[in-house]
Amino acid sequence: MIIETVIPPEELEDIKRKSGAEVRLILLGKTERNGIPLSRVLIKGEQREIERFMEKLRLARAGG
Repeated sequence: MIIETVIPPEELEDIKRKSGAEVRLILLGKTERNGIPLSRVLIKGEQREIERFMEKLRLARAGG
């Protein structure tokens, strides 16, 4: 799964650690959309582990 996010790679690694998900985060590069810098990140792992990470990511960005 590839995501584009404003979240810095260091913060993504912290969220991964807190989630306990067994995934690898691979920075593919940086892009810009409407003046906003985005990181393109490949998330590798089993589907269940990716879902675990994505849920923690959603909660982190929603203030949970």
